[in-house]
Parts: sequence; C-alpha cells; structure tokens
Amino acid sequence: MPLESDLEEIADENRRLSANQLKSLSDLEGPAVSTLTSAWPDIAMMRRLSIVRELSELASDSVELNFDAVFKVALSDEEPYVRAAAIRGLDEYEDVDLIPIFVNLLLIDQDTEVRREAAIALGRYALAAELEKLSHADARAIRNALIESAEDQEEDERVRSRAIEALGAMSGEDIENLIESIYEEDSLWLKIGAVDAMGRTCNAMWLPIILRESEHRAPEMRHAAAFAAGEIGEREAVPYLRRMALEDPDREVQLAAIRSIGAIGGATARVALQGVLYEGDDALRDAIEAAKAEIDFDDDPLGAP
Repeated sequence: MPLESDLEEIADENRRLSANQLKSLSDLEGPAVSTLTSAWPDIAMMRRLSIVRELSELASDSVELNFDAVFKVALSDEEPYVRAAAIRGLDEYEDVDLIPIFVNLLLIDQDTEVRREAAIALGRYALAAELEKLSHADARAIRNALIESAEDQEEDERVRSRAIEALGAMSGEDIENLIESIYEEDSLWLKIGAVDAMGRTCNAMWLPIILRESEHRAPEMRHAAAFAAGEIGEREAVPYLRRMALEDPDREVQLAAIRSIGAIGGATARVALQGVLYEGDDALRDAIEAAKAEIDFDDDPLGAP
C-alpha cells in the first residue's frame, strides 16, 4: 500500500522528513488510520515527536491539510512530549469526541506538561459549553474537571493556572468565588491564571484588579492584565493600555496593549492608537495599523478593506 511505503520512509531516522511524504498523512480515515496506529509504536520516539511537530507546522501553513487522525493516534503515545505535542496539534479541533480524552489527560496523566496542555484544550470547549453549544453532559464534564484541577492544592501551579483561566469562560457564582480565591494565593502563576480568567469572564467587575495588575513588576502579569482589559472591553482601560503601549519595557506587553486597544474600539481607542503611533517606537507600527484596521472593521464591516 502507498501509505505503508510512505510510513516506512517517514519512520526512517536516516532520512530527512519530507513535506511531500508527510502530506500523505493528511485526511487519513478508516483502514489508513488502523495502518498508522499499528505502525506508530515502532517508530523511534524522537522521530515520532519530530513527525507531530512537523505536521503541526504544515497544518498551520495550509488550511487544506488535516492531520487530526495522526494527532489522535499520538494522544496515547507512551512518551509525554509526544502526547503534549499532539494536543497542541489539535488546537483547531472542535468535535466533541475528544472531550472525555482531554478530561482524562487533565485528571490522570502523570506528566505535568500534558495536564497543562489538556487544560488549555478544554478551555477551547469552555466557551462553547457556556453558549450551550454542547450537551449538558459534556459541559458538566468540562466544568467538573477544570474545577477539580484548579482546586487541587497538590497540582502543579501552572496546570492550576491554565485550569482557572479556562473556567473564566463559564459563568456561575462558584466560578467567580474560585477565581477570587485563586487570585488571593501567593503563587504568581496562579494570580496570572486568575487575571486571565477575569478577562475571559468579560465582566467589568474585575476591571479594578486588572488595571492594578497592569503595573505589576512581572511582565507576565502585565501581559495578562493587558489581554484581560481587552477582553472586558471597557473604555476606562484605554488610558492604562496606552501607557503600557508607550512605556512598558517589555515588547510583548506593548503589543498586547495595542491589540487590546483595538479590541475595545471606538473613538477613544482610535485616538489612543494615533498617539502611540506618533509618540511610540516605529517597530510598533504594524501592530498599531492592525489594531486600527480592527476598529475600522467593527465600525463598518462592509466598508472595511
């Protein structure tokens, strides 16, 4: 079979991975998936990892390629690095069949990175659950797993951080209380996760905390605060974001602030962006123009270029 022949060459560590051969793994189904599943464990671990990473890059470069079947096979790989890479490869996947798999990976996988990636993956389903686009059973499974992970004092703080961030998309007084509780913990990463969650709630009640954290000493927190302010979308945040775009010493924070100004939109945001363009670093110009284009589109979707 052609696939078996391609797999032999793809698995050969003495050969350079060929994009053309890797493309033969696109849109696998039925017997082809069985063939891959049988062959996969016999491929060397580092080669399996390289395959998953290369396929992720190919898929991001071309919407016509679909390697979901390969990533699904790799989710049960014995090597945690491969499992984590497979979850990342499925970042555009929306079908519900993987919800129980991601739940199990979050709650029982032995590897921290895998659990963290599983929390991120479940976060992509959380908004759909909140919008009632999932069954009650799936929504409940996502909610319960993320709460269990976020509340687990024995869990790695970065896994808990991702879990609480994901929960921000889901409503409820219990979620609000959990966000507040985790924000009060000592860990910087947990506080960052809580601020990310505050942004995902799109609830202006959290804005005073978010604006205060925009001046935090850690750039990771300032980045989270800039993003969260954009998610909430209140014009009150624009002066803070303008200052961050102009004065923050971290480039990624500056860019996050500019994107959030564009997300907030309106005349105040437009003036702020013009000010950053005039006073700021010329290296920010592309980001500013993209943010202005977003405002133009929101103001006039049909008239925007």
